[in-house]
Amino acid sequence: MTDAPERTLVLLPDDEDWLSLFMGMEEPLLTQLALNSRAVQAGDEEVWELPQDLDGVGAHEAWGRLFQALPEPLRHTGRNIGRYEPNQERPTGRYTLYAPDSRWEHTPLYPADVDPRDVAAVAAVLAHFRTALDGTDHTELADFLQQMADDWADPGREGNAKRMVEDFTRGLSVWQLPHQPDTAVLLAAVAGPGGETPERIVLTPPQEDAYQTFTRRVSAAVAGNSPHDYVLHHYANS
Repeated sequence: MTDAPERTLVLLPDDEDWLSLFMGMEEPLLTQLALNSRAVQAGDEEVWELPQDLDGVGAHEAWGRLFQALPEPLRHTGRNIGRYEPNQERPTGRYTLYAPDSRWEHTPLYPADVDPRDVAAVAAVLAHFRTALDGTDHTELADFLQQMADDWADPGREGNAKRMVEDFTRGLSVWQLPHQPDTAVLLAAVAGPGGETPERIVLTPPQEDAYQTFTRRVSAAVAGNSPHDYVLHHYANS
């Protein structure tokens, strides 16, 4: 992107369920799309025939910028997911968030400064995925998705392309949560003097109400169409 980037402030949870989905967006889908796009540009013949306006390289680069926009505690959590020996060092900027009783610990929330065009670039790829699954794409994208799902399925199991795209959707959805009054209240709550976040934050009762509202929205985004997953996620983060 050569233009001066637009910026917007979003609120993101240090939540392993969501970060696992977000990290899973890159591999295999975005990585393989980028490789296919580069192969097309190089004139290779053994490539997937995908929509001409599907910018695999641009979407992969946009995802990378979103990852870099994550506050360090969230990048730390994301990098540790699935590691046999996680990095136990405390990342810079990590804090503990408490309910008004000063005892009940909440999932920390962090502001992130992002370019909405990066979110839009990844969302554009998702729109292509949905068209392909609907059978109205008329390219090899549906076959590509099924191949990726098969390659990443557990041994002996057939891949589920629809589920893979649903996971991609849920990984993107938290970036797309609209700003509502609860967002503004919480952004003010977690930003300390001079922009420095203290190591311990205790919410006031109005901030607690905003937290519960916001985390319900996060849980709905992360759970997708599963009421059961919504209940479990919200219980773990309320």
